[in-house]
Amino acid sequence: MTARSERAEAVRALLREARHGLLATSGLEPAGYPYGSLVQLASTPAGEPVFLISHLAQHTKNLLADPRGSVLVQAASEGDPQQAARATLIGDARRLAAEDEETARARFLERHPDSATYFELGFQLWALKPVEARYIGGFGAAVWVAGAELLGS
Repeated sequence: MTARSERAEAVRALLREARHGLLATSGLEPAGYPYGSLVQLASTPAGEPVFLISHLAQHTKNLLADPRGSVLVQAASEGDPQQAARATLIGDARRLAAEDEETARARFLERHPDSATYFELGFQLWALKPVEARYIGGFGAAVWVAGAELLGS
């Protein structure tokens, strides 16, 4: 694999460090309006954000109707959050297939050990395959990063 740009590495680092993020989906109620919800995050070995969601939740229903979505992650900051690095990964969400779920589940439980009960309740692991990401590294430092540059080990 060729070397990644500094900005792609920064987005991947934000995702690796993030424990939570804002999942945005296209709402069914009211139709067409953005719907945002807080989710716990982990990542696949390839660098996709992974989230554990209930089949009953509105964001899951939205993704089943339209898989396009985004996940916003932000670096921890004691000061002004507008000055903290952040990235919005935009792409297509999918429920993880059985062959990918075991590894993702282990990674998710490593990051969120208290979430084991949610698996017992039928929550499902989903991943977002980024098409593009908007990285903001601070004031005046905003760039687009191609999704392909973010993926891979």
